[in-house]
Amino acid sequence: MRSLAALVSFALVAAAPGLARANGDPAASGPPTVFERFVLSACSPCVRESFPVASLATAPLAPPWGGRAAAGAARPGEIAIEVLRALQPARPEWRSLALRVTLSVRSGAGGETYRLGSGLLDGTDVRALATAVADMARVATEAPGSTSAESVDLDFHGGSLRIGLLRIRGEAIAYVQTGDLPTLMQRAVWEVPTTLYLPVKELPALAAALSQAAATIEQVRGN
Repeated sequence: MRSLAALVSFALVAAAPGLARANGDPAASGPPTVFERFVLSACSPCVRESFPVASLATAPLAPPWGGRAAAGAARPGEIAIEVLRALQPARPEWRSLALRVTLSVRSGAGGETYRLGSGLLDGTDVRALATAVADMARVATEAPGSTSAESVDLDFHGGSLRIGLLRIRGEAIAYVQTGDLPTLMQRAVWEVPTTLYLPVKELPALAAALSQAAATIEQVRGN
């Protein structure tokens, strides 16, 4: 079994998104994904398609940090996963693919559903994300190491999506965040409002859904 430190290194390297436009030109600025830049600047007229993959319900839980910030983790939620494809009608080979993850929470049993946010990740990075989340599921079952750190945060981030495993004082919790990554990563996980928490026992189901999304992208890319 790989060590936590080795997996952290793997996740960070695998998460690095490509900074090239759909036509291969370097992208110095603009939206965080190739998909968004393609839709904005290289796809007109443009057909945009959505391929639903999975919808995962998450159970409420008591996070290890407590206090007011724990309220968000105490709500049941939902993670909707879909594959997006954009293409020009006259040039179907001129296209781009992405993963979209939409987070929602419910106010209570049978209560109203509120959308927290949506995150995008380029299609070329989805297989690596699925692998990283499966590795997080394995790490979550291991006994904490001998490190004296009070908290350890293992994550995969790219585009406008971040998925991670947070261990505080020996207790582990998984999370999914969406938004502007440079802003998200300057704050503690529990200080980001667009965060959905899930028990670590639900990570294998999330990894399986992401693997299914990667397979869908590969299938759609081949059509």
